[in-house]
Amino acid sequence: MRMTQAAFLKVIDVDARLYRRFMALKGADEGDDNPTYNGAAIFFYRQEQNEEKVKPKETKRTAAEREESATLIRNVAKAKKRKAPTREEKEKKTKKTRDGKELLRRIEEVELPNMNENGCVPVYDDCDEIRRKIDIFLGEGLVTKAAFLRALGNVNSNSMRRFMCLRGGRDGAANEAYRKAFAFFEKKRILDGEEKTAKRLRNEYMQGPEGFPRFGVSTYCIDRYIEDRQKEKNSEVSATTISTS
Repeated sequence: MRMTQAAFLKVIDVDARLYRRFMALKGADEGDDNPTYNGAAIFFYRQEQNEEKVKPKETKRTAAEREESATLIRNVAKAKKRKAPTREEKEKKTKKTRDGKELLRRIEEVELPNMNENGCVPVYDDCDEIRRKIDIFLGEGLVTKAAFLRALGNVNSNSMRRFMCLRGGRDGAANEAYRKAFAFFEKKRILDGEEKTAKRLRNEYMQGPEGFPRFGVSTYCIDRYIEDRQKEKNSEVSATTISTS
């Protein structure tokens, strides 16, 4: 019986993002720290055990061979985990960790205007944009996910997982990870000396001083939309009047 990818990921308790990252890696030692590796190893081991149970007529020799193969796989997996990293690998990992900690420290020191006591400011990126920024930042490998969550103000890992699994510009707006991540990346933008994008400026114009709301649509945004449509209509009327006069 064939199993869909979604069903497989549900069984091994891994989300699609981690699975895609694991499958994109190359090399025998790459990805052993990804939850997909352990989850899949356990799944296939249990599958082998179940197959043996439903085939009681197997010869002793074949069963022994299968057990030997399973033992070999487990031993290889353990050996990979025990394999001592080279000096170059240790130095590279140490430098990356040091650089990551320094980056988080510098980001934390940046002060934002209008920040409340919870470390949040008016938000001008939608949820999908924040998810994109999180993917890129963690994908650089400078900091661990745990360190990133601490930098956001000890955001719960389950809250972050739920937020990252959603899709849609407003899906996840009530999640604490959304607003705290915006404040984090706003500090990083200032630290890096980056200008605001056209989309960001448009969001500021449409959402006003309060930014994106946690729920629903802001009345400010609705008023701004109506005002813009009225201006366009007046411009069209003026242009028509001039052309006919």
